[in-house]
Amino acid sequence: MRILAIETTDRVASVALLTRDGVYERIIDSGLRHAQTLMTAVDELLKQSGTCLEQVDAFAVDVGPGSFTGVRIGVTTANALAFANGKKVVAVSSTEALARPFIGEERCCAAIIDAKNGNCYAALYRGGDCLTEANAFVTEDFLKGLPSCCILTGSGAADGAMPTAKNVALCACGREGADEVVPLYLRPSQAERLWKER
Repeated sequence: MRILAIETTDRVASVALLTRDGVYERIIDSGLRHAQTLMTAVDELLKQSGTCLEQVDAFAVDVGPGSFTGVRIGVTTANALAFANGKKVVAVSSTEALARPFIGEERCCAAIIDAKNGNCYAALYRGGDCLTEANAFVTEDFLKGLPSCCILTGSGAADGAMPTAKNVALCACGREGADEVVPLYLRPSQAERLWKER
């Protein structure tokens, strides 16, 4: 099965194509807006892998949490590509994509995304299991509640890791998709908060 994955929730975006021969990936770190670079990267990825869009079996996308605008761009693009090609789309969370490289570890893995001002989006995993669903936390409170020897990863951790399209594709492999997916917003956007404060 060929899965085309999109990751746009952070500063550096990426696209990946999972095939039976391996994973092709393109990192987008041009300084331009994701909306300006995403489809060009998809085209380049397909050429690199010798694949045409009609040969893609399913699409996958990081639905968040993360940058509100970035999440919206990725989800909208994945839904549009799936609809145009009559295929399904699989939703993967940012925290799950962050934890994917540690799936073979016996220790817990806390995926932590910096949400600024002492806040974070985070979830806790062990192996392939989600122990704590992604949610919004005060960073200090979340860290205090973690088990000892826990692996920390993400923009809210020391390693500063970002989710990648490759890991989105790996998470999506074997899952049943939907006709469309929706963003995972765990708190109101800054614009919404400022509007309420008026």
